[in-house]
Amino acid sequence: MLCTAGLGRFARWTLCIVILCACVTAARAQLPLGGFVTGRAAEAWTRWEAAMQAVLAKDDDATEAAFAELLGADPSPLRLALFRARTPGSQIGGAVLLFEQDVEADTLGDNGKRLGELLATGGEQMNQADDGWWFASIGRFDVANANFDALLNSDPDPVALLEFADQKKRRHETLVQLINHRVMGQSAARMIKLLARGESMIKSDPGRIRNQIERLSGPPRAFENAIAALEDSGEYAIPFLIQTLRDPDKRNLTQAIVRALPLIDRGALNPLVLALRMNDPSIKSYVIRALGAIPYRQSLPYLMQLKQDSATAPQTQADVAAALADLRSLGIDVDDGIPAGRLFYSLAEAYYENRGSLAADPRLDTANVWYWREDMIQNIEVPTQIFNEIMCMRSCEEALLLDPSMKEALALWLAANFRREAQLEPVQTDATRPDNYPSAAYFAQSGGAEYCMMVLARAVRDADAAVALGAIEALHNTAGPSSMVGEETSKQPLAEALNFPNRMVRVRAALALGQARPGASFNNYQNLMPVLAEALMLHGGSRGALVIDPDESSLNATTAILRGEGYTVLTNSSLLPGLEQVRKELPGLDVVFVASDIQDPNLKSGLHSIRTDPTFRALPVVIVSKRGSRDAVRTLVRSDHRLTDVLPDDEPGRVLDAIARVSKAVGFAAITEDLGGQLALEAAETLRDLAKTNNEVFDLSRAQNALVAVIAATDDADLRLTVAEVLGYMASGEAQEAIARIALDPSRDVDTRVSMLTALSEAAKRRGNLLGSSSVDSLINLVKNEQDEALRTAASQALGALNLPSNRARELIIKHYGG
Repeated sequence: MLCTAGLGRFARWTLCIVILCACVTAARAQLPLGGFVTGRAAEAWTRWEAAMQAVLAKDDDATEAAFAELLGADPSPLRLALFRARTPGSQIGGAVLLFEQDVEADTLGDNGKRLGELLATGGEQMNQADDGWWFASIGRFDVANANFDALLNSDPDPVALLEFADQKKRRHETLVQLINHRVMGQSAARMIKLLARGESMIKSDPGRIRNQIERLSGPPRAFENAIAALEDSGEYAIPFLIQTLRDPDKRNLTQAIVRALPLIDRGALNPLVLALRMNDPSIKSYVIRALGAIPYRQSLPYLMQLKQDSATAPQTQADVAAALADLRSLGIDVDDGIPAGRLFYSLAEAYYENRGSLAADPRLDTANVWYWREDMIQNIEVPTQIFNEIMCMRSCEEALLLDPSMKEALALWLAANFRREAQLEPVQTDATRPDNYPSAAYFAQSGGAEYCMMVLARAVRDADAAVALGAIEALHNTAGPSSMVGEETSKQPLAEALNFPNRMVRVRAALALGQARPGASFNNYQNLMPVLAEALMLHGGSRGALVIDPDESSLNATTAILRGEGYTVLTNSSLLPGLEQVRKELPGLDVVFVASDIQDPNLKSGLHSIRTDPTFRALPVVIVSKRGSRDAVRTLVRSDHRLTDVLPDDEPGRVLDAIARVSKAVGFAAITEDLGGQLALEAAETLRDLAKTNNEVFDLSRAQNALVAVIAATDDADLRLTVAEVLGYMASGEAQEAIARIALDPSRDVDTRVSMLTALSEAAKRRGNLLGSSSVDSLINLVKNEQDEALRTAASQALGALNLPSNRARELIIKHYGG
């Protein structure tokens, strides 16, 4: 039973929820490989042989039963097609012909008919694969692409497809060469991805792993070959090695496994540290010895946790001391005085910072998170891009269990959770969380202002927009002025966010600060009005893009897509001049497209320039992947959530999907007309509320230019009226003139003019008459000559509020003189 008695209420309640995880079922036993790469395939082949033997025997009942046994192994259509292709060279070669005759004659039972359907599907998949590679080899790329697309859309078995691909040389090389091809690039990339999935499935196959474990007890060459295969399987091999160590009938393999465990190296660590939770002291001793021989720091918190636990048995304490000594001898810095909780927090920091030694394989779509469940090590697959965030959160949980007072661990957990949620694509799920798992905002809001400020401080330091926006929203919903602003260091992050490189973060921070109505100045307060003015100018939407591409054709294609979606686009053939253009010409930038073949600087150096520039470091970047650079680009993309890639000739939908995907991951929101209007209205309402406080600290005049521009340009009645109210608080002739221009404009509708005349009246009541003589004359003429009663009445009210000299009022009296 997990003990949380020492934790604070929020931390204890948080952990009770976050530690809930799904479990995976134990892998079922497999038969020997029999020449196949997976035990599942070998088992299915055995049942296929039995079925074909029954066909040769012409025993209908036995054949139908054998077909049922074969179908029970759930072979894929492509796997069955591979079996059919293999059968003619065996002793049951004639069975396939007989079976096909029975299919043609429709004399089979239900199981036989189902097998025939699967074989037909598998045969079609095999033909599509074979034709795809053949037509690609002779340059008929349109036909090859059609075949690969049809194959991929039929959801073929990745392992069987990999086996089929390996039957002929250069099939893999062909796909790699075509990955940037104008016609075949996308299908080639999808094929490579599917084959990589097949490789991963082979590596994790229980039958294959058990077969290699048995070979460990053989002669030296067999041991070396088995180690190579187990190292290739990596983390997948560890549960089976531990299970074999615990099997009393496999004692002959104990010493060989003890030798093998550290040789699997870093890939063994994540599941191996979880094995420390077993109750078997002798097997735990082997695990501890193995951890001491693998020179990486990530096992230190787990070993130190055992060392510092008074309940740890003396022999285990001795084993841990020996393992720590071994790690020191391997160059690992081991300080016995550091509490295990602090080491878990350091590990969490390393995961959060995406340290390369801890990261999952960026070439794969999924990564494994390991758990000790039901007295065994089990894995849950998660999308690779959130692996580090999940592991960060787990390490924070361990730290909090050991040290409930470690506030920074709870704050880091909240930050990682925001980032995890942002990086999940709409079609993806995190299987380590239950279906009804609360949102990241739920935890942050429950934590309160102190923790949210700690999260925001980290986000500001890292220029992490997704985390910053989450923290600001939680503060906005739960914190008051006393929590948001002040001289204390802990209250500075929200004000510092006014300088954030992401426009949305700046605006959200300004709105949160302004709506809190602070009663005094605070650090960086002078930037509040400029950012609220920036938000006002978003009223019609504002999306900016920079496209850097030395190839004019590719550049024009990307630019056309973006401009078609309403982006203001700047273009350049070189990155650094392009960034300088943005500084001079764009109010904000939402995305950068960079071709992989740029020079001076090249792609890697160019990305470094973006990430080290305070103005652009948080931007989402889309790489236009050119011929010959696809593999390098994919490696970059998979290792950095701020990157994604497209092909030069991708259709608009794919380009826009790429923008949406990477923008969500980094917390960028496209400032559409609707969103821009909403932000502008919130900014205007915030300015109005600040104006009502009469606080001289907040100088409304710094937003005057934006207010004047918006009231003249917007068609939104609510925004226009709110802006007019703000202008009415300003002791400025230009402010009153901006209201009057609309009120006196005969092309405007009556309702608009009446509302502006009312606003002008309120402005005059507060600040007196600041209008020029021309506007005053126009207002008097409106009162004297306007036929619409509502408009004339509103104009007279405004005129009265101006408190003009009596000789101007005399004109109106004389105008209506009746004799």
